[in-house]
Amino acid sequence: MRKIAKLAMTAMTVLLVGGTVSTTASAATWHKGTPKALRGKYQGKRTSSVQGFGPAYTFTAKKFDISESNMPDQLVTQLKYKKIGTHLYRLKGHMAKSGFVLGGNMDYAVYRKGKTFAYTGYSYHKKHGFSKYDYAKKVNHFKDGGAILH
Repeated sequence: MRKIAKLAMTAMTVLLVGGTVSTTASAATWHKGTPKALRGKYQGKRTSSVQGFGPAYTFTAKKFDISESNMPDQLVTQLKYKKIGTHLYRLKGHMAKSGFVLGGNMDYAVYRKGKTFAYTGYSYHKKHGFSKYDYAKKVNHFKDGGAILH
């Protein structure tokens, strides 16, 4: 009878102590790579008829690629991120020098909800948010041409 009482007491103690231990994960900490919610391809609309295609963005686990018509590719690597709001992430990384695009450290605010995507510089976002911004849509493959924004 004493064995059963001791086992019951031990089981209750384990359940009580195990239930009060909190997890160590925090949204305020920096994580390596890109969040799974952002990974994929996104394409915006053209802003003029001289553009061959709208801006194209590609997120993989370790890099962020920005392709705009008539511009060199911009590749951002060494990424780290933290969640700063609902559907909103702060993404830091290093952009490689490519053509007339100077390299350096980059700091972005990135929004993704459903198939809608937007990004801007973090310091700009703190002052203005995503106002007057052209949003991109998630796509399976990039298209040439397409609608023009007015």
